Amino acid sequence: MVSFIFVFCGRLPRRSGSRYAACGHILKKTMRSLRFALLLFAALSAPAAVRHVVLVSVDGLAAYQLLDDRLEVPNIRELISEGAWFVSSQTVFPSVTHPSHTTILTGVMPRTHGVLSNNMVNRRTGERFHPTNKKRTEVVHVPTLFDAAKRAGLVTAAFYWPETRGDPSIDYNLPEVFDAEHRADVRAVPAAFLEELRRGGIGIDYFFRWYGTPRRTAGDAFLAEAAAYVIRRHQPDLLAIHLVSTDATQHRWGPSHYLTRAAFTDADFAIGLLRKAVREAGIENETAFFIVADHGFHTATREASVAPAFRRAGLAGRIRLHGGGWMVWVELTEKFDPATDRPRLEAAFASLRNAGLLHRLITPDEMHAIGLPRYEENDFVPGHYILVPDIDTYLTTGPAGSLERRPMARPVHSHGYLPSHPRMFPALVISGAGVKRGVVLPHTHNRNIAPTIARLLGLKLPSAEGVVLEEALREDR
Repeated sequence: MVSFIFVFCGRLPRRSGSRYAACGHILKKTMRSLRFALLLFAALSAPAAVRHVVLVSVDGLAAYQLLDDRLEVPNIRELISEGAWFVSSQTVFPSVTHPSHTTILTGVMPRTHGVLSNNMVNRRTGERFHPTNKKRTEVVHVPTLFDAAKRAGLVTAAFYWPETRGDPSIDYNLPEVFDAEHRADVRAVPAAFLEELRRGGIGIDYFFRWYGTPRRTAGDAFLAEAAAYVIRRHQPDLLAIHLVSTDATQHRWGPSHYLTRAAFTDADFAIGLLRKAVREAGIENETAFFIVADHGFHTATREASVAPAFRRAGLAGRIRLHGGGWMVWVELTEKFDPATDRPRLEAAFASLRNAGLLHRLITPDEMHAIGLPRYEENDFVPGHYILVPDIDTYLTTGPAGSLERRPMARPVHSHGYLPSHPRMFPALVISGAGVKRGVVLPHTHNRNIAPTIARLLGLKLPSAEGVVLEEALREDR
């Protein structure tokens, strides 16, 4: 182009004034246009900055389930092909909904954030409560991603995300709160926000009406429609949504049932609604999607009581047993005498091992390593030791006369087992702005999700114990 201008200028007649002045004027205008074109090309070719993150939790989506070709989840599979797919992630202990979701949002383990189980009991006062029914500031002891986003002046939204009741850092909030019948409680939603959704033509009341019924998967679609409405209208910088029906379906039918696969397809449809809203809002090139889960699922087929081992060891009244299933707590009472009762306790543990009922004994010294506080550090820790069986066996604390395992009358489909077991590994997919395309990455941990989102949005989350998943992010983001 420049050479052409000089050739052209050389042919200008001399009588037209200074041909060099005219040529310089032409060259100056041309270079200005060229510089503008180059800047425009750079802007169009450079990766868009990450300004929005959509965090989707599909409750109970195990990593191994995405390996099933029969699972029809086209939106998730497209996000995988366009983004980063971790072969598996690791959740927390116990591998249940509320401790895990709080770790996803904070980047710290339950010992630090304070949500230790789905149902918490203060052993000193006797108070029993579901942590998600308390105000978020009462139960979560560290800053969340929403806090970091609000400090940075970003717009936030949450849809049935656990432990968000009354959260001052969420602008558009439909929190997960239960009523007396353990149904979704519409009264916990700010009235103005609920009315806005209704005026916007969103059938959000069906979500609450169908929660816990056979229509719950359709209810999740209405929840996603509400989130999609907020994306289109308010374009939040950080939006989190919890799709719950996949958990309930697996508890009833098991992780391999065809109705479970159908529930995951319905959840994928909800993800499709969010992706469509992002496109319609014109922010697709600036949005990263995180598809996460809180735990996996497995079916236990046998059961056995652990109580006889302690009774035979002469520990009646000296210890108390709490819980059941894949986790029984052993509490040493005030009557426990270390000098005389410690050998008896070890004998009871030996009996359980010999009977094949003790896959792992978690001692007081190991509590911190699994992410929990010790008994003396927290009034919500029910015992000093944790008994963990093999994953196919459920433990009971009833007074059965033997330690033999027996078939269950009905198998139990559940979660809550050791997070290091592959059946408990949750799925993790990251896709969109700032994320590498088409990469498969090794096993990671859910506590790394919050630091990664913080990095993409330019937020500060100094309390996080996890690390940024740099291997999934583009260097030129």
